[in-house]
Amino acid sequence: MKKILYDNQMFTFQRFGGVTRYFADLMYNLPAGEFVSDIPMRYCENHYVTETYGHKYEKRTFPNNYRVRRFIYKLVNKHIAYKAIKFDDYDIFHPTYFDPYFLKTVKKRQKPFVLTVHDMTFERYPQDVLIYDRTIPHKKRLIAEADHIIAVSENTKRDIVELLGTDSAKISVVHHGYRPVEAAATRLFDRYVLYVGARKGYKNFFPWLSAIRPIFNLDPKLKIVCTGAPFSSSEIKLFRKWNIADRLVHISANDAEMASLYRHAICFVFPSHYEGFGLPILEAFANGCPVCLSNASSFPEVADEAALFFNPNDALSMHDSLKEILVSQTLRDELRAKGLERSREFSLERMVEQTCNVYRKL
Repeated sequence: MKKILYDNQMFTFQRFGGVTRYFADLMYNLPAGEFVSDIPMRYCENHYVTETYGHKYEKRTFPNNYRVRRFIYKLVNKHIAYKAIKFDDYDIFHPTYFDPYFLKTVKKRQKPFVLTVHDMTFERYPQDVLIYDRTIPHKKRLIAEADHIIAVSENTKRDIVELLGTDSAKISVVHHGYRPVEAAATRLFDRYVLYVGARKGYKNFFPWLSAIRPIFNLDPKLKIVCTGAPFSSSEIKLFRKWNIADRLVHISANDAEMASLYRHAICFVFPSHYEGFGLPILEAFANGCPVCLSNASSFPEVADEAALFFNPNDALSMHDSLKEILVSQTLRDELRAKGLERSREFSLERMVEQTCNVYRKL
């Protein structure tokens, strides 16, 4: 039986997010009898570990600010992970992010390590990277040193090869998988379009919102429901300037509430210029939500013919695509059926099995 050692980098950092959801789904669904997983850490507030899969870790009540608590968690958990790596009781190491703290020890013990690359966003949009952030050089180093790389889409694989000159034979594409929540919450809102995730920069949320503003005048009950970080003061100021503050709603949603949001939305919209994969697309498909997408990066690869696409650089295209979905029940029904069919191509079981095939080769 092979033991896969995962580290706690992203589980320390994220309470919610696509990266930790991916790793939690992977390590808690490995085939029993062939693989066993371990993720050494003391503190964790990650939703997918503690709620979805029910594993209990310690949580501090002080300090109250999560970012400060997270710094304490990082110090303690990194030390615990490093001790586990030195103890050498594993067959394959699979880090959850790009801090190379483990590299010398893993190489010294001649243990292979697998690296998952979700996207090359920082490399494509370096202007959005904070000056002290070392992700770009750290990722480049780990990609060069990894025994094998998992890319979550063909688009991400192409970017790795193009931007870093990595041998394509070293990279396997394993698409994300998704298993829908069976018990959704009751309907939370009436007439709304759903937006999921961050809203700044390449996410293209504000250009999209500006483009669709005239629709609010035609549809007085329409709202935009957003998950992700709460609205900032500057965002609220902009909404008020545009006279749409009463049309934007934020919610911090758990799994059951997210399922409800997808199932009752008029549509899910993803206007981003770039994504390595776009897990919310699968969430929308599997929950029967019509999808309206940018025609950029990995989106055509993931959605194929199951979404309505628009040009993220064209305000008229963004406006017209949403208006078309809003007025056409026939189109919504068609997209809903195509999305459900497409979602069957991205099962959690397939993602786990293809990842295990990578492990088996090492």
